[in-house]
Amino acid sequence: MIKGKIKMTTLYRLISWVILILFFWTFIPINIHAAVEYVGSRSYDKMVKNTQIVNLPQNALSKETFLFLSSLGFFNTVARQKINPSDTLSKEEALTVILNSAGRQQDAFVRAEKLELKRPSGQKLVKPYNYLYLGYIQLAYDMKILSKKEYQDAISQVQPSEKEHEKMIQQLMKKNDDTIAKAVYEGRPYSYDDLIFVRSAPATRQEVCLWAVKAFKIPISYENLAKTYPDYDKIDSKFLSSINTLLKNGSLVGRSDGYLHPDDYITYEELAFILRSLKPNILDANGLKEVKLEVKDIQKFSSGKTVLVCEDESGNSINITVTPGKQDFGLITNGNFLSSSYLQKGDWAAFFVNGKNEVMLASLLQRSDQENIKGVITRIDAKKMTFSIKLQDGKVYNLVLNPKATIYDTNSGKSLNFSELNVGNLVQVKLQKDRADSITLLSLDSPEITRVQGIISRITNDRIVLNQNGQLTEYHLSPETVYIDKGDFSRVLTKNDFYEGMKVLAGTACGYVQYLSTTFDEKSEDVVSGILHEVDSNLGYLEIYNQEGTKKSYRFSKKLGLKVKKDGQNASLDSLSPGDVVFLYFSGDFVRTVTASSNLQQKVAKIENIVRNLVTGLPQKIIINIDGRIYGPYEINSGIEVIKNGVPAALNDIVPGQYVKLTGSFYGSSAYIRRIEISGNEYVKNIYIAKGTVNGDALYLSDIQILRNNAFEPLYTWLSFKIPSDLKFILDGNSHAPLSKLQNLPVVVVTKERFSKEVLDTVVAISRGSFTKVKGEVSMASSNSVVVSGNRYSIGNKTYTISDGLLTPANLKVGDDIIGIVSQNSLVVAKKLQGISKPIFVRGQVLDVSELEYISVKDYVYLDSQRGWQYVPSKLTLLYDTQTVLCDVYGFGSPKDILNLKNKSVYIIHDGKYANMIIDTSFGGYIVSGVVGKDMKILDVQYNDMMTQTWNKVDKSFTLDATQAVLLDANGELRTEEPQFGDRVLLLVPQSSFDLSKSSISPTIVLVNY
Repeated sequence: MIKGKIKMTTLYRLISWVILILFFWTFIPINIHAAVEYVGSRSYDKMVKNTQIVNLPQNALSKETFLFLSSLGFFNTVARQKINPSDTLSKEEALTVILNSAGRQQDAFVRAEKLELKRPSGQKLVKPYNYLYLGYIQLAYDMKILSKKEYQDAISQVQPSEKEHEKMIQQLMKKNDDTIAKAVYEGRPYSYDDLIFVRSAPATRQEVCLWAVKAFKIPISYENLAKTYPDYDKIDSKFLSSINTLLKNGSLVGRSDGYLHPDDYITYEELAFILRSLKPNILDANGLKEVKLEVKDIQKFSSGKTVLVCEDESGNSINITVTPGKQDFGLITNGNFLSSSYLQKGDWAAFFVNGKNEVMLASLLQRSDQENIKGVITRIDAKKMTFSIKLQDGKVYNLVLNPKATIYDTNSGKSLNFSELNVGNLVQVKLQKDRADSITLLSLDSPEITRVQGIISRITNDRIVLNQNGQLTEYHLSPETVYIDKGDFSRVLTKNDFYEGMKVLAGTACGYVQYLSTTFDEKSEDVVSGILHEVDSNLGYLEIYNQEGTKKSYRFSKKLGLKVKKDGQNASLDSLSPGDVVFLYFSGDFVRTVTASSNLQQKVAKIENIVRNLVTGLPQKIIINIDGRIYGPYEINSGIEVIKNGVPAALNDIVPGQYVKLTGSFYGSSAYIRRIEISGNEYVKNIYIAKGTVNGDALYLSDIQILRNNAFEPLYTWLSFKIPSDLKFILDGNSHAPLSKLQNLPVVVVTKERFSKEVLDTVVAISRGSFTKVKGEVSMASSNSVVVSGNRYSIGNKTYTISDGLLTPANLKVGDDIIGIVSQNSLVVAKKLQGISKPIFVRGQVLDVSELEYISVKDYVYLDSQRGWQYVPSKLTLLYDTQTVLCDVYGFGSPKDILNLKNKSVYIIHDGKYANMIIDTSFGGYIVSGVVGKDMKILDVQYNDMMTQTWNKVDKSFTLDATQAVLLDANGELRTEEPQFGDRVLLLVPQSSFDLSKSSISPTIVLVNY
């Protein structure tokens, strides 16, 4: 009984306590929860060390990205002591950074160790290409980032010794050249899939796009945004979808000139820009989450521990505990990497937290009461230091400039004064209340700029209305609007170059046009083109021959007026001349704009037929053959200038079968011919021994040897020639054999020079055996045989002799020194040995020199216009006398001063025996080729890379500064006049002044038409 009472009492007490607790709970707010607890990371010291390998860029945005990537250790596996923003990355380095950013660092380590274990004992990998890079290569293949071929290429590039490795890399690069040459030989395009994947070669911008998209598994965009860039055709098809994907999400932009440059080498700063835009992908891949918090309070304890009491955007409390020296995190702010102690009450920051609730890193978004905005300046008062910013959503901020504010221009990379800002500038502003603490002018390639295409419906001083598929939109123009041509920021135009009806590309932001560009087709909705025949300003019409060769007339309104632009300059109607190539732009039924080009061209052609006037008998029209295609009939008249063998001639001197050079305007089936030059230049150009193949209307040569300087030497390239209608072809002695039988047979090819162009003359082929070279003196000669160096060779009507540059039937006599080619004891062609006609251009160190006697140089290089500088380790000794010209860039000297040249490096131009000229000037190691345009502009520029011995095209022109250069012609003789318009030049540029970023080029030597 007593036990039962005790149990009941206990139960009543328990129920009473539960009721009491429930009563008190009713007074506690239900929305209060315990604060989320985060702690600092243990790897703070390591992060600080990581950031020491980076030299930060000037651009504030790039600075922040560099700090973010380096602090998380994504650069650690790149074997560099310092990383500069402008450095280029090799393919393996770029893959390493991307895969680290994608959270796959540990996976690469595991693969590297497995590959290391598989390696035979005792072998050491080359230090710069360590096994760790191999782990990343293996990982990239496993993730299907690299193809099987690229993977096999890369893995094969690991050798036991560094010397063998370098040798193999050179061989791989040579194979790349061979692959390209083979594609040209076969008449097909080549792509990246054809080439060897060289790990240590620089990574290109388009390659990195593909790797980033695949590494982060970004959904592909099929909207072809790349087509709006001028160099769209340079994108390899395998990279196009990746480029479009990164263009779509703003990760990729063009360079400052408005071009994508897909095949240019990528820099660290450009890679950082791409990865900056992929920050959400990077965080997800590395198991990090971004939490944006406001610091509400900071509690410091005597133990050294600090608690940051924070609150997120939803009002939830979050505490972050840090212990300096043990558990802390780094803070990125204003281009610096600081400790968490920099934070203060009221700051707003992004915290990057791992799965263990450790804060790895933080980025200060704004100080208390600070804000970041992006918009366009709509008003500015330099005296009062005030301005207004309009945002994309239409909101306007009226701001006062902080006297200590920094102003940075990302376009020029320079700091600015407030007075240099203007209405229309697109800027990012850090502000506190109504005070601007910093202003950054954003790039014209900024993702904030929207690209809009349309037809100009109306354009005024400060407004433009664009018609986009029937929808009219008005935008503001400002003093800061940039006017450009074809999307190229280096081709600057003015607002006057844009007119109603013109199709344009506009870069817009917040209602303002940042830049306005002509489109890449430059055609409005209605345009016709052709060769101008006549203009009548009184009756108001223009008459043209269109592309089909049909004459048509078009009206223009004298009341509305006619805008004329000729050769890129604003002009008048009177400046138009018959023969100009014109584009007519319409507004309704009237021509409103004419763009014209003098467009004089030169065409080498064969006259197939002549249409004569029935009364006078003079030629009236000609039908011509250009590269195997028939054109015409083209009209000619008595006012045409006719030249034959360099002297004036008459129209009657033109006959069918002649090769002529036509000067005039050519447009489709229409032409306006001003000059006819009849060919008199049929000298032998070159002799080749090769393997020959005919494909269509072209002859392709491989395994080539060329007769040069009285000897046959290998030519490390492929050649192709258009087959002319007058080609002489002999197969096994048969001159009637069809060309189609020429498939990979040994051939002797003789070419001639026609209007300074190399064309085929004779091709001799054999179906069995090979050709043999002979050289020596003719000791016996008869009508059907000759004896050379003790061997008898038969000759006949199919044997050719080259004498004084002309190709003639066999004509050899006793005593002739010849070099020839033999097929089965029959002499095919023989050339009399003679003084070397083309000057040889060498550079070497003077080893020994004797007054008016001889000069010797060692370790010299000779100039090959195709292959660049070719090194010769032996000694060269040449005679010289008082006729030898001694000069330097400052003028002429005397041969007596030649003794002072000992141990110096000099240029020498010689004929194989005598030094014709000795030039003392700095070594132009870089060879730049091009054509002289207007105002001494060098166009079609290429430069020869001394390391790879390849020619590289440069997509810009340079102004030639020849004030400190020696000018030489094709004969190796001094010139007094500068190169003329149309001359082809080779420029020898010293390494110290070789800078492709400059607008001018200053060579040591200028070779004209060499």
